[in-house]
Amino acid sequence: MKLSNKLVLISGGSSGIGLSLAKKMAEKGASLLICARRENQLATAKEEISKSFIDDRQFVETVSVDMRSFETVKNTLSPVFDRFGVPDIVVHSAGVVYPAVFEKISNEQFHWMMDTNYFGAVNLFQTVVPKMKERKSGHIVAMGSAASFIGIWGYSAYSGSKYAIRGLCDVLRSELKPYHVQVSIVFPPDTDTPQLAYENQFKPKITREVSGTIKPLSPDFVATKILQGIQQKKYVIMPDRDTKLLYTASNLLGTGIHRVLDYFTLKAFNKYGPDA
Repeated sequence: MKLSNKLVLISGGSSGIGLSLAKKMAEKGASLLICARRENQLATAKEEISKSFIDDRQFVETVSVDMRSFETVKNTLSPVFDRFGVPDIVVHSAGVVYPAVFEKISNEQFHWMMDTNYFGAVNLFQTVVPKMKERKSGHIVAMGSAASFIGIWGYSAYSGSKYAIRGLCDVLRSELKPYHVQVSIVFPPDTDTPQLAYENQFKPKITREVSGTIKPLSPDFVATKILQGIQQKKYVIMPDRDTKLLYTASNLLGTGIHRVLDYFTLKAFNKYGPDA
């Protein structure tokens, strides 16, 4: 897939992986619609993305919108689509995480993660998918995680939202195929973003021990791999080798993966105690 003259919408495109992906796509000739809540970050992102343009016809427009509300998403994006057209590629990159043991995550935090990570994707895709089906072309992309296929101590809320993303994409892949609308789910590794820095403030010691101490990858590297996967029309996009190995192991071992996790979790539990 060539991106020249394509229109790409990215939610969460003002920072982290979303911003890096927007700049990579701009370097390939795409025009961008960037969605996020904070207008100051959107303005900065717009300036950065514009520097990557290779063609005078390219443009970037920013949209301040809270992805957690379907009515807000629909009412905000519909006039944008009327003006610029239905995007060729739509990426839901907005995501949040707060790691803690189950009883220390508030009900509000559960909803915050589910509403942003999962329903943010649902709201965005419900707005654009009918238009793509009518046009019989398009590509939607959602951000999953290793937490989409393996449950690690401290991630009950986050993993729940990412398992939901995986289920959503599995069904949409089947439903949209007859309409020539491509679906991709990305399983990115730990990436050096503001979101990871926020998460690390609260991450329990047991979570750190079980999830490992691998150095986070750069958002530019991850974005490059995601872009390649989109261009190759892959359904599952895994930017790094370690995530691929973990995904393969979880599939091969089935419920046997629980024994592996239990070994490392119990080891960390005995080392740090239940309140770590």
